[in-house]
Amino acid sequence: MLPEERINAVFRGEKPDIMPWFADLTYWYHAHLTKGDLPEKYRGDEGRLRLYKELGCGAHEELYGPVVKISYKTIKIRTFVEKLESGSRLEKTVFETPLGTLTKVRKYSPVSYSSAIVKYPVESDRDLKVLKYIYEDMVVKPDHVAYERQLKLMEMWRGWGIVSSLPPRTPLLRIIIEWAGVMNTYKLMVKSKELFEEVLEIMMEVDDPIYEAIRGAPAEYVYFGENLSSDIVSPRLFKKYCFDYYKKRVEQLHAAKKKIYVHIDGRLRGLLNLIPKTGLDCVQSLTPAPVGDMPLEKFREEAGPDVILWGGLPGVFFSEKYREGLLIETLLKLIELYRSDCKFIIGVADQVPPDGDITRVKKVSEIVEEKAECT
Repeated sequence: MLPEERINAVFRGEKPDIMPWFADLTYWYHAHLTKGDLPEKYRGDEGRLRLYKELGCGAHEELYGPVVKISYKTIKIRTFVEKLESGSRLEKTVFETPLGTLTKVRKYSPVSYSSAIVKYPVESDRDLKVLKYIYEDMVVKPDHVAYERQLKLMEMWRGWGIVSSLPPRTPLLRIIIEWAGVMNTYKLMVKSKELFEEVLEIMMEVDDPIYEAIRGAPAEYVYFGENLSSDIVSPRLFKKYCFDYYKKRVEQLHAAKKKIYVHIDGRLRGLLNLIPKTGLDCVQSLTPAPVGDMPLEKFREEAGPDVILWGGLPGVFFSEKYREGLLIETLLKLIELYRSDCKFIIGVADQVPPDGDITRVKKVSEIVEEKAECT
């Protein structure tokens, strides 16, 4: 069986021949493409596919995307880029509305080949009101070009990858990660509770046509790219602001025969036993101790018997800063623990880093083929 066949079997509740093994190489790939030392044979759409085939692992992060077009009735969005002497650059996004403007500033680092928000646009009651207006002003329509791209990717990556529709993060996570940051969110949640919850309600309503578009998309899989971590979203907050929302969307998507996996790549305690109760199919990018906060052997006990587990191999163990033996020891332990589980997908948690030794990915593939037969 090929990687796609194996992961499909797991999601259908069947036993594959070998435990599925999927790697996220997007960060490594982007860094080396930017650096200029990515081999020519791996460039372009066909090159990316060749990379995964040569390494022997399945793809997923390469193949997800939104399936809607978003526009606005009145607001304008302007973007300004400033290059700095250090080689970094600042990207400023300005949202202009009749109630005022919001400004988001993101900084790109050439050292890490990554970017982060350095100024969040929402800090006050006034900003929350503007954010509410932005969502009320939003127009959502299905993107049939995205549908066609899904069909193309499904054909191109047949056997080697799963194509997924990508909804926005759920409203609470969207505010934390994209609009306000952790501290501003908690401050507004307490000091402006009524307005804060009004904004969440508006965001939930705006999401309705997005999920209808996902229900009609060709892709069978749906990826909740949440970046959940229990030190940021406590079990109490998840129960209050996320649990019912998850259940609603899961019921919608399951009715359309979609399969759902959620990205939880931070701390697991308190959430890993809660999220499966929403009914989704899979918790993805599980990071074990010592990098995460939960031993590998506790995953199934904590998550319960029904949900699919995905992850287990810390991304940092692919870095040359760590001895290869750490990665191999973790892999062999994972196989020993879960080869008879039939609901475990071996995966990088979260990504192979820019300084990752790509030959280690190939080595994992060889060990999986040799030792990870499902029993």
